[in-house]
Amino acid sequence: MSQDKDLLNPQERESLKQAELVDRLANSRGWEQVMRPWLWERLNQSFPDPSKFTKEDEFVYAAKVASVFKKVVAEILGWVEQQQEIAKMLRNKSEGKIKDAFDIGKL
Repeated sequence: MSQDKDLLNPQERESLKQAELVDRLANSRGWEQVMRPWLWERLNQSFPDPSKFTKEDEFVYAAKVASVFKKVVAEILGWVEQQQEIAKMLRNKSEGKIKDAFDIGKL
């Protein structure tokens, strides 16, 4: 983070701190080589095979669970990317490169 913290209000400083933690996570080898590929694989995985179920309600339940899981995975992947963008924008604001990046906490 920049030495010129005065360009950020308290909420922006806190948001930057949290976003930078997520950014570090997303740039780690564990995320890049293990977690992110695993999440993408789950996101792109097809629905349950109907031939593996003897009852329709069991298949419908499994399909619903898979659908909800995919939505959660997509939300996690999107949230991590969003946090990386927030970190970038707030870093730029703290360095004076842009003004009023978000104005978090301002009315």
